[in-house]
Amino acid sequence: MLWEGMLTESLAVTLAIHDRYHPSRRNPWNEVECGDHYARSMASYGVFLAACGFEYHGPKQHLGFAPRLTPDDFKAPFTSAEGWGTFAQQREGAGLKAEVQLRWGKLKLRTLALDIAPGTANSARVLHGTRPVLVKKSCEGRRVLLTFEEAIELAAGDLLSIHVS
Repeated sequence: MLWEGMLTESLAVTLAIHDRYHPSRRNPWNEVECGDHYARSMASYGVFLAACGFEYHGPKQHLGFAPRLTPDDFKAPFTSAEGWGTFAQQREGAGLKAEVQLRWGKLKLRTLALDIAPGTANSARVLHGTRPVLVKKSCEGRRVLLTFEEAIELAAGDLLSIHVS
């Protein structure tokens, strides 16, 4: 439901499932309709990914976010094949300020997709730490796709700052 834009309905179902398996009543990690035992954590992670609008494709060196909850001021962790970190975004009028910070491992990026109001992505500026990154931007509806001239490799502690206006 979250992937399809049914935010209120998906949150209601998520809350109902949480309440049904509340730890005060039973083992919260053993939901029969999710396949018993460890499937609950994977089902929950699927809801988390949908809430973040998270997309990742390691071989294509692609990362993307389209937050469905609090998109005006959003921050969440993410994982990739070889590292993990945080993504944050703040909407500033018609623009968007975002950060990808790698906390551990490494992450190669060729493209980054973000959700922004239609017709507002006139320019994009990207910094890898303090170093400017050459980027091409393309828009389709609410989605802006940033393609880096050369793949960026983030290491633990690196920050990628994005400003789209």
